[in-house]
Amino acid sequence: MLGPPDPGTSLEQLFEESRDAVFIADPGQDRILDANAAASRLLGYTREEFKVTPISRIHPHELPRMREFLDGALRDGINWTIEMACRTKSGTFLPTEIELLALNIGNRVYVISLVRDRSEHRGLSSG
Repeated sequence: MLGPPDPGTSLEQLFEESRDAVFIADPGQDRILDANAAASRLLGYTREEFKVTPISRIHPHELPRMREFLDGALRDGINWTIEMACRTKSGTFLPTEIELLALNIGNRVYVISLVRDRSEHRGLSSG
């Protein structure tokens, strides 16, 4: 008789195969801990480059707004969605929709972000 799939494998598979860009981050340290292949395709960084690229480099022009967004998600404990531009590796800014889930683990706060390209919905891509 077959049992349920290993939860770790299922979550990893969901992370890896998602069509949306998925980021796991430590905002207190301004660090991206991991990103999936869709994130690499969207912003042009390799997985290894994301791990050494500060969050503030991806959102340099909207840091106060990002902080407010994160604080709201932490305070309310729910998913928040916002439209915000992300800087790609090439330096262009891409309009995106970001869904953020904040997680308190121990004494640390981590976030899982689902990021979608909104440029075709807005009919533009800023540079």
